[in-house]
Amino acid sequence: MTAEETVKDEEVKLFIKLPCSGSNGSRKNQQESNQLELQFTKDAKVQHVLDVLAVSQATKFLTNVDLVAGKTVLKDNTTLAEIAGNEKTVKLQIQNRPYTTRDALKHILTLREYLGFTPETSDGLSEFATSATSKFFELPLSAVKENSKQEESKAADGDKESTKKLELDVTDEEKTQFVKLIHEIFDSISGSSACEVNASQSSIITPCLRSLSLSAYNPVPAYYRTKGHLLYLQAVTLEGEALQITCVPSGFYVNKSTNAKFDPSPRISEDGSFIATQHSLYDLLCLSSKKLSSRVSAFEKRVNHVDTAAYVKPVNILLHKPWIVSTASTDNGDYLRLQLDSLKFDSERNFNDEFQAIKDLPIQNIQSRMDSERLLSKIVHEFSVAATRGAMSIFYHDLISMNPEAPAEEQIYLKEGIFYSFVTDVSGNYMDKGGNDAARAASNQDLRTINLLNRLNTQDLRYLLTAIVDFGGNRILAQTPVPGLLSTMGTQVIKDPETGKEVIEDLPNEIAVSYGFDEAANKVVGNEKFDAIIQKEFSKVFHLKSHEVDGAQMSFSSQSKGIVGFDKRHYILDLANTYPLDIKFVRECFDDANIEKRYPHRETLLRPELVEKWWHHKREAEGLDYKTAYEEGKFSFNPDAYQVEGVEDPVVDEISDYLHDVVLPSLVQDYAAGNVAAPYNGEHVVDTLHINGINMRYLGKVIHLAKDILAKQGQEYEQRLKSIAEGNKEHEEWERNYLLKVEKMIKERQEKINKYVQDGKEIPKELTENIKLDDSEIRKPTKEEPFIINRDELLPLIHVSEIEIFARATKHVLRKYSKDLPVFAIPALVCFVFNLLFGADFNDSPNAEDIDCYRAEDFKFSSLTRSSLLTEIYEQAFLRFRYELPNDWMDQHKRSPFSLMRAICYKFGIQIVNRRYFFNKEEFENFKQSQDKKARSKLVTPLNTFTVKDFIIIPRVKSTEYNSLVSDELWAEGAATIKEDQSLALKFLSQSISVKEDVSTVLHQSVAEKYLSLSTIYNNIGKLPEAVVFARKSCIIYERMCGIDSFEMLRALSNLAILELSSGSPLNAAVVYKRIVETVQSFDLTAAHHPIVISALNHLEQMALGIRDPKLAIEILKKLSELIVALDGNESLAFGYVESRVGNLYATLDDMPRALEHISSTKDIFVRELGLNHELSAQAKQWNEGLTNLIKNKQQQKMLQKQKATVNESDSKKQSKAKKNQPVPEIANKSVDELLDFIEGSSDGTPSKSKNRKKGKNKKK
Repeated sequence: MTAEETVKDEEVKLFIKLPCSGSNGSRKNQQESNQLELQFTKDAKVQHVLDVLAVSQATKFLTNVDLVAGKTVLKDNTTLAEIAGNEKTVKLQIQNRPYTTRDALKHILTLREYLGFTPETSDGLSEFATSATSKFFELPLSAVKENSKQEESKAADGDKESTKKLELDVTDEEKTQFVKLIHEIFDSISGSSACEVNASQSSIITPCLRSLSLSAYNPVPAYYRTKGHLLYLQAVTLEGEALQITCVPSGFYVNKSTNAKFDPSPRISEDGSFIATQHSLYDLLCLSSKKLSSRVSAFEKRVNHVDTAAYVKPVNILLHKPWIVSTASTDNGDYLRLQLDSLKFDSERNFNDEFQAIKDLPIQNIQSRMDSERLLSKIVHEFSVAATRGAMSIFYHDLISMNPEAPAEEQIYLKEGIFYSFVTDVSGNYMDKGGNDAARAASNQDLRTINLLNRLNTQDLRYLLTAIVDFGGNRILAQTPVPGLLSTMGTQVIKDPETGKEVIEDLPNEIAVSYGFDEAANKVVGNEKFDAIIQKEFSKVFHLKSHEVDGAQMSFSSQSKGIVGFDKRHYILDLANTYPLDIKFVRECFDDANIEKRYPHRETLLRPELVEKWWHHKREAEGLDYKTAYEEGKFSFNPDAYQVEGVEDPVVDEISDYLHDVVLPSLVQDYAAGNVAAPYNGEHVVDTLHINGINMRYLGKVIHLAKDILAKQGQEYEQRLKSIAEGNKEHEEWERNYLLKVEKMIKERQEKINKYVQDGKEIPKELTENIKLDDSEIRKPTKEEPFIINRDELLPLIHVSEIEIFARATKHVLRKYSKDLPVFAIPALVCFVFNLLFGADFNDSPNAEDIDCYRAEDFKFSSLTRSSLLTEIYEQAFLRFRYELPNDWMDQHKRSPFSLMRAICYKFGIQIVNRRYFFNKEEFENFKQSQDKKARSKLVTPLNTFTVKDFIIIPRVKSTEYNSLVSDELWAEGAATIKEDQSLALKFLSQSISVKEDVSTVLHQSVAEKYLSLSTIYNNIGKLPEAVVFARKSCIIYERMCGIDSFEMLRALSNLAILELSSGSPLNAAVVYKRIVETVQSFDLTAAHHPIVISALNHLEQMALGIRDPKLAIEILKKLSELIVALDGNESLAFGYVESRVGNLYATLDDMPRALEHISSTKDIFVRELGLNHELSAQAKQWNEGLTNLIKNKQQQKMLQKQKATVNESDSKKQSKAKKNQPVPEIANKSVDELLDFIEGSSDGTPSKSKNRKKGKNKKK
């Protein structure tokens, strides 16, 4: 039996009979046969069938049903093999199940989802911040072109095809649209608005019903409760009719109640008719509203044309919270959101018990691993949402602390099994390390360790779910408590020895620190069993060395803690000091620094990425394989080195030196060489630095290294120019002497020939052949690479790094002033700071605004001035990043304030309302004059650029992350086998993404990354249509998860544009490039030398030539020239290259004067930058001479024709004379190449036009 037959034998076809429906249009297609046909494998469970039915068009409105085989109600965990036996078909029936209140509520919520009551921007934190919308689906992209087999084989044969000319098959209409798009891109290059780029259209998901919520008559009165009434609903149809609905076990019916009168009995019309009870609420609503069914059909038709990733509701992830939002609120009013909190049927959750129980599930196969990962992903996300909501209730003072008598920063809270505390140095552990700043840094490091532990799947060692919530300058740490740690063991009555009175005292808690630092006893304690577990599952992974502290054996930091919980599991916490101290930085910037210039804290640990990088570097240097080095614990370090007095470790010094001396310089060199893409924004730099294990405190160092490279290259460039100038002089001298030598040889030969002729002798054969020259004396043009200063690579790095430093420094200043402010006064602070920073040209002395009962003048920040604010920001920039921003730095960034505003918003947690902002009076006056007279008369000049109403303060959440290990393993397997077995590899990669979507759902950044990588893989193997589909999918996900203007989105769009071009869709590629240019130019990235727009124009020029429109290509190149001149001037090599291309194109159009105009400007550039004897210089010279001669010839021909028309009788004589007077190149005026051609018998004194054209097309881009 073949594998295919085996698979078929394991499949079973289900015929599922549907229950009768009362509506006319809800399941029209299926009601014809009244049954569904579905195919499953026999190992599938009944629950899997129910999951499919829940999303099937015919049954999605049925949420409370059972599957019945014969008369047996099937259980969810029953496999189809148990039902089918050896049969290949099974008949089942859907049977309606009586509702309970819980089931009815679930049915209502599901129906609301399908009717569009939950917009695509809704997630677990929608009440605190507005989420990103999707705009990608608005791009007018045409359908993906399918490759023919011939095209696919050509695409797979990469190198041979890459040298051929790009030819694109487009219609005249597409060509017209392409030209239009090019001109729109030109407009975007000239100026693009961040507000327009981020402006969102209407939601994809819109309600199909005016309202549907619980009625005010809930809860059900006792009298009706015993009669079976479960809930009362109210709905308003599209016709405007208000319906009051009763829910009973059999379903739903319309009752007689009104807003003023309660009567839950069935409503009967005047003609005596009534609508019977319907099991599905949707059926009842369809029977009550004629418009609903058609509206739902239209809604489904609309969303079917959009990729589901653009509107699907996030399940295990939070959507991106953009820095600029279209409106302050899109709330249309929905009572049910508040009503749901009073209808929770679940008991209070214990997140730790759930989390640990999932980790205890037996892992038997891949399916059980996937089930476990799905549950872990779900619990991690639900914890993060609950933790953030709890933290926000603390920030808003809605939650009472466990110790209300303590100072605010020392108060602790417990809600829904989550423990909350403010991140401050309450215990004094960080007193000598920087206090609160050190405690804040430690919380980040602790969470980083927990996220790494999530990837280890430890069994004996347990850790706590953790989230960090920053809001308005304060930080809260939320964790699941160790079981029993916060519980009391009871109380006892004792006598107070001083007063003699009886007092009640808590019994000591038996759950205490058994390994690590015990704060209560102020000592380090050891435990052999705990130490063995740490060595087995923790210290090897983090390369930690076992050591002794105060007589106790430690295998991790002595500042960390190990506790055996009430559940007998071994928990570890306070894991910040798992990584080595950056001792070199500490010595320079903390221990030995003046207190005024000291780094704010000493908790400057190295990142785990760096430790891994160093470890692998050492392992490879020693020639050890991974398994041996890992098992033997090679290259480990003492985490207490330089943290505990007297403890040192040269390995820690070595790792710190490795960062300073190797990683940092090599990364900046990689930027300079183009091995790392030029960054789009600060997040892009941060991502690259973190991947390489570099902390943010080195941003200043990165800038200094980049500037040093540019300065060094600048000096080398000047030296190169001097060397070329000297070489040019020497070459001119050589050429002059060589020409004289050749001329002498010709004259000598001619004299010999003349003598033979005079003597009447036969000329010897050697005198009729070409003169043989010594090849060693001939200088052939060189192809030496030009010296390039890496401005396009390093200036963007410097630019965005400075913005990142300024934004982070501003965040610290905002934190300082907002920390003790009432929450409702923080927008006034932010508004005031933004007006000082960005609105000074509109109003140089703004006043802080009052909010409600809070007067701004009562707060410290109101005394700030622009000068004092900038001073504080520059101080923080130096202290935290060791970088001195110039005093006029802010003035230099006036042209593009939005890039800086964006960075500050993301760092502090701010959303700005998307409206038109005026940064100076001139902008407002221009806007005013652009309005019609009526609108102009109503305009009121604003006092400042920003108002308090423009700002929303939102939480910034750092939480536990969980990614599928099964998916990563499948991906690694696919990547490893792609060369050996392409088909098998693609199956592995596809399964990897399927698993990741199953665990994390499609809305996850890691899913987008996989689709992006998959698009590249499919492109490399010639499957372009699939590659384009995957690339588009990645763009949609990135847009919702990272933001419209994120570097991830721009990177994905750039990939998509190239793939669209490769698949023969220039119009689609231009559409994508337009979005890219709009985005980057809204932050004026081109002014910072970012190469993305120039790269886009180069690709667009190729497309213009591909559609055979050289005039459009010339337009594009001229736009490119404008950008280059603005950045580097009109004497740069880049300008010369572009001018050369323009000249070539004009020559192909037979417009020789314009071709000469552009070519002539390249000669001096190439000679100065490359040298006289460079191939491009020689070509430019040849072109100049050739075009000049062609133009002169044409002018003479025109003159002859004119003379012929006026003097016909002397036509032959004039033509003869003109022919005699045609310029014949003198030998002395010829170049060496032309002279050699002449000597060797070339029939042409100038290069042919066809030859020139060919060279123009192959000229270096």
